[in-house]
Amino acid sequence: MIEEHRLRTLADYEVPRLGEQSVTPPDHRRGRWPSPRQLDAGEVGHLLNTLLEAYDGRRPAAQVRALVAPAVYAGLSGPRLPRPRHRTQTVHTCTPAPDVVEACARVEADGRSFALAARFTRTPTGWRCERFALLRPQQPGQPSRRAA
Repeated sequence: MIEEHRLRTLADYEVPRLGEQSVTPPDHRRGRWPSPRQLDAGEVGHLLNTLLEAYDGRRPAAQVRALVAPAVYAGLSGPRLPRPRHRTQTVHTCTPAPDVVEACARVEADGRSFALAARFTRTPTGWRCERFALLRPQQPGQPSRRAA
């Protein structure tokens, strides 16, 4: 038996079927994207882990390019030596301005603890990391070093 198929024009927005939740699409045709909502500590922790994966070399830096400022991207990209896996343990956030979230975290790698500081700013398309610094203890006789 041969079935006949016909194409139809899609509407701009179709009513969802029964059982599906209604979702209002953004009105991007008129340049009105919804403003990104405020980040909570869980989302900041997820972003920090994503950036740490790029820092460790377990994730290509190109995957986080849209999430970070050019200066942070420059610090995450380029040749990397093998690094131990860094994991966030605690994350604390504050909002010094309406469009800014600052975060600090305790990070562990190879049984040692490090401090991580980051600053995120709201852009029309989402949140972007402007500063990312993994603070390591200074070794005697060596200048201090920071990441990205």
